[in-house]
Amino acid sequence: MKRRLWKVVAYIFIVLSVVFLYLYFSGGIQAIDSKYKNDAIRDVVVSDTEDPLKRVIDFKKLKSINKDVVGWVYVPDTKIDYPILIGSKDDTYINTNIEGKKNALGSIFSYANTKRDLSNGHVLLFGHNMRQEQMFGQLKKFVNSSDFRKSHKKFYIYTEEKTMELDIVSIFITDENSDFFTTGLELGTLDFINFTNNLMKRNRFSDTIWGNKKVKLSDNQVFSLVTCYGSPGTHDRLVVSGSVVKEKINID
Repeated sequence: MKRRLWKVVAYIFIVLSVVFLYLYFSGGIQAIDSKYKNDAIRDVVVSDTEDPLKRVIDFKKLKSINKDVVGWVYVPDTKIDYPILIGSKDDTYINTNIEGKKNALGSIFSYANTKRDLSNGHVLLFGHNMRQEQMFGQLKKFVNSSDFRKSHKKFYIYTEEKTMELDIVSIFITDENSDFFTTGLELGTLDFINFTNNLMKRNRFSDTIWGNKKVKLSDNQVFSLVTCYGSPGTHDRLVVSGSVVKEKINID
């Protein structure tokens, strides 16, 4: 009887081990596949320069892969260097890559009702917090390291029409149901002015300050990079918000 019981226990253990190994390696394979494809796309569509503001993104090639590509986000000296997509639904690209194939890493995306030229007063960009530091996995460094914050004070948004340089003005953690994720804010409105005031109050770090004193924060577009923060299934979201301080019009 005992021998039979041990056989059953051993069998269950083997089955569970196989399942866990499959889940581990299938996730690992998807991460490798995602990295390979994203690197390949980057090599083809990005023309680098010393000045990120003069970087060139070939949106014609990107749109030949997927017409839902609307922009590109880049944080210098990090792995955050990806196309931005907008689907027909808010969660279209949460687990779908640029090729339209299912992948746990998904894509960097915005809400379905975001203007496709990314001209809203506040644009929210979402990406997974991957352990391999792909997608928005490196955003947590803004929380964990003051040295990282000091050496990474800007990020860049590229669209077909223009390139934008942004100063990081606020870093904080909030709940996924926070009113911060309200959409439809437009420049010049009282709601947007209130939003920017609230954005600065949310900032957790004294070494993250609004550096461009000559320009009112409420006069500039804001882009927020958003990812999960904490253990799997958490409701907490890490937000890194930047305000546009320079623009370069792209001329063909």
